[in-house]
Amino acid sequence: MKSAKGKKIGIIGIGNIGTSILRGLLATVDDADARFLINDLRRESLDAFAGEPRVEICESNEELAKKAEIVILAVKPKDVRMVLEPIAPLMTDKLLISVAAGVSTAELERYLGEGKRVIRVMPNIGARVGESVSVLCRGRNAVADDEELADEIFSAIGSVYHMNESDMDVITGLSGSGIAFFAEVIDAMADAGVYEGLPRGSALTIAARTALGAARMILAGDDPATIKAMTASPGGTTIRGLYAMESRAVRAAMMDAVIEATRRSREMNRR
Repeated sequence: MKSAKGKKIGIIGIGNIGTSILRGLLATVDDADARFLINDLRRESLDAFAGEPRVEICESNEELAKKAEIVILAVKPKDVRMVLEPIAPLMTDKLLISVAAGVSTAELERYLGEGKRVIRVMPNIGARVGESVSVLCRGRNAVADDEELADEIFSAIGSVYHMNESDMDVITGLSGSGIAFFAEVIDAMADAGVYEGLPRGSALTIAARTALGAARMILAGDDPATIKAMTASPGGTTIRGLYAMESRAVRAAMMDAVIEATRRSREMNRR
């Protein structure tokens, strides 16, 4: 199996996701021979890594593509073609890993040209704290070793799952966008705490940690319905709150949010 150790990994786009990937790799890839090359139109994004021993700031995407063995594309979907076509001749025998939402492996391969190796990954912004959920699939020309290498890279910023590309739009809605939906729910619960007299900081922390507890119970094997049954005693506070959520269609709203985000991803993929 290929390994990220000793590799020259380039990242085009040092925004939220690109920065999170880089910081995760710097923290977890302890090989002194590993090198990380970066480029971004925003100089201030690059300057944040000036002086980092294993990071090289490139003056152009072409320079980065020449030097790197693996190129991670972390730009906005609308910029993918503009970035890829100029570096396509430099990508022979190199691996492209794209985190651009809604851009299929077929589209990436079309921009790069015949025979180029592509992995598509859908991470989420939880990468900022090492808690990304990243789902990946490979293009027609990528091999199993490429997929394993991408797995190793994205394991540096959270958990990784392998799925079919046909599922990527749903993953975008459920995980890529979904983390914002959970943030909205936590924020609303904190607002309710403030309404009832708690300080904002305390309310937000308690709401977030409560959500974390529910998530960990589910990941440990508890079914959501079981958690509700364990908490909702007859005539108590929890069942009253669950009734309020049901009467205001909170469940339907959360479902609609994921469904609409998935639809938008499909629209982007058809452009």
